[in-house]
Amino acid sequence: MSLVAELADRAHAVAQEPIPERVREATQAHLADTVAAVLAGRTTLREPVERLADGLQLEPGSRRTAFVAGVYANGWEVAGIHRAAVLCPGCVVLPATLAALEMRPEVSWAEYLHAYLAGYEVALAAALAVGGDRLIAQGWWPTALVAPLGGAAAASILLGEPVAKTASAIALAAQQAGGAIAGSTADANGRYLLSGLAAERAISAVLAVRAGWRGPLDILDDPRSPLLRQRTPPDGYLLPQTSMKAHAGAKHVQAAVDALATVDGSDVLGIRCALPAQLVRAVDRPPPFGSPLNALASAQYMLAVSVRRGRCSPWEFQPELLRDKAILDLAGQVRVEGADDLSAEYPASWGVRVEVRTTSGAVQFVRRDARGDPGHELTTAELVEKIVTLTGRSLGDETARDLATALLGADPSPAVLTTHVLPLLRRPHAFQEA
Repeated sequence: MSLVAELADRAHAVAQEPIPERVREATQAHLADTVAAVLAGRTTLREPVERLADGLQLEPGSRRTAFVAGVYANGWEVAGIHRAAVLCPGCVVLPATLAALEMRPEVSWAEYLHAYLAGYEVALAAALAVGGDRLIAQGWWPTALVAPLGGAAAASILLGEPVAKTASAIALAAQQAGGAIAGSTADANGRYLLSGLAAERAISAVLAVRAGWRGPLDILDDPRSPLLRQRTPPDGYLLPQTSMKAHAGAKHVQAAVDALATVDGSDVLGIRCALPAQLVRAVDRPPPFGSPLNALASAQYMLAVSVRRGRCSPWEFQPELLRDKAILDLAGQVRVEGADDLSAEYPASWGVRVEVRTTSGAVQFVRRDARGDPGHELTTAELVEKIVTLTGRSLGDETARDLATALLGADPSPAVLTTHVLPLLRRPHAFQEA
């Protein structure tokens, strides 16, 4: 059986079987977390994204919804990531399911949650099978390449399509894969678009199949395929193995930011941060910082701003802070290096070893996991506070807290999404005049 067929079977099996309680709780948590990521991105990217969607002639509807939500989802690097797969599934699965929900708003919460979970399972199984760590080492962003397979599967299920059509949608999403992360982000911001284009590709694959098009079911097994199967994906639910981020910015240094929370920021003179060697090149970015996108992928900035301001939320990446002298001075004293012992555990573990120089001596920390990793999950209260931090500027803190409580509650309704989230993704009147 082809890998595409296996993934389609996996998706429909997940959609049809009762969800274990622990998996249901994790699914709702990741759903709520990604909704917050989307709304945080909307806070700062709304106007340029809407104007681009107009320029691309994306009319109001499923493709526009998927594109807009997809760009927002990764705008502040706060969405969850599966370390072994090196994949951020929610950045594509949530936008694809929101687009499908717009087409079929009468679905039940159980149907929506099953489809959402199925999308994660397909995206993660595919990334583990083709080797997300291999792709990112070659300069490709696994989320852009592989997550659309999960987005297509989730949307197909939500729209009531049979297994054969889901398989074809997965194949079409794979056939149109793309998304390189090579190159500098100091002056470029096109990387914001990758998750949006990936989400649009996912829903477009489903729409194509509904119009009679078919995808190559052997695309992940053809020796010529850049997404060639490398191994058999593991059994069991994969979503609970996905990490949440407690902080904005690259996953690579989240554990280091955790460690610095115990340090008196006024006393720090310099920082040495050891990481898996496979991660160093991506985040060894000393000052100056040309853009928020550049700083979000900089260990130097993330660690310096965490020390100087006591947190690392999206609102610590505002342009004025990128030029703050106290932050820049400390960022210039942050050294990033690889460590053999940490490298041996990658990609299953993204551990760090941090040495902090202070006026009274040196302090060392070792972290194999970060807050939000499996086994170190954010509590419900912590997740609610994260959601309020991310969405409060867009919704107001009280409404943001109500949204978090509703999404994490015992019996939510799709109306939470159709009433409070989808309208925020639609074309504002201000942009309709053009």
